Amino acid sequence: VVVAVAFALGGPPRAPGAPRPRTPRELARSFAAPLCAGALLVPLVASFSRGAWIATAVACAVMLLFAGRLSRRALVLLLCGSVLAVGLAAAGSGRVADRLTSIGRVTETPDQSVIDRYALWDAALTMWSREPWTGVGPRGFPDHRDATASVALSAGSDTAGAGWEFERQQLLSPHNMYLLVLAEQGLLGATAAFGAWAILLTGCLRRLRGVPPGTPRRLGLAATGLLTWQLVNFLYADIGGPTTVLTGLAFGLAAWWALAPASATGAGTPGAPGDIGARR
Repeated sequence: VVVAVAFALGGPPRAPGAPRPRTPRELARSFAAPLCAGALLVPLVASFSRGAWIATAVACAVMLLFAGRLSRRALVLLLCGSVLAVGLAAAGSGRVADRLTSIGRVTETPDQSVIDRYALWDAALTMWSREPWTGVGPRGFPDHRDATASVALSAGSDTAGAGWEFERQQLLSPHNMYLLVLAEQGLLGATAAFGAWAILLTGCLRRLRGVPPGTPRRLGLAATGLLTWQLVNFLYADIGGPTTVLTGLAFGLAAWWALAPASATGAGTPGAPGDIGARR
């Protein structure tokens, strides 16, 4: 969704007097990115992931803010796609509405998953307070969890779904990347990690602001949006599993856009080779 929105907003503007798309192929190319974003909203809503919803909304808001221009066609299609996705998902299951409304009442009537998350966060903060400079060591959170977590923490998380049977997974991380780094690596590790992320985000935003008007900025918006999504998602998730590869790609794309010379990213002149639309 983030990449599709970036490509919908970051293309070069249509020149005054230029003919509008007429053929089916031209129309398909013109509307491909917005329609793709709208279609992908359906599985996003059906994922029941409150964290993914919030991170996607924040990332899209940042891209809209720095797009430089707002395509009315893209905004209308995305709005229609959002309404359609929410309507279809809500009609298929009342759980979507429950998950959506639960975002605002996680402190009033939290379910067991929220209670477990609060307990894990508190355990991570306790580890950090005991070893503020170096933490408990890499991969040390599971070993120190039981000694620091409250009795509200459950024994594990019950999971089941298409393709796998019911099983109980142990809670071996605080489900917050920032607290995980603080707990296991202390202030020294956190300063290095958080500082690097802040430099990348600042570089991405500065490069976007410096792109000349009329220059395609698809990849820049995509890099900034993916990095924003990841940093927001880190508030209630951490690395692990196959998605770690995607996390590395997002950070790599953000580093390329933020740190590479303007000539390499195509941010200097319209139609430069660094823009994928001009290259292919």
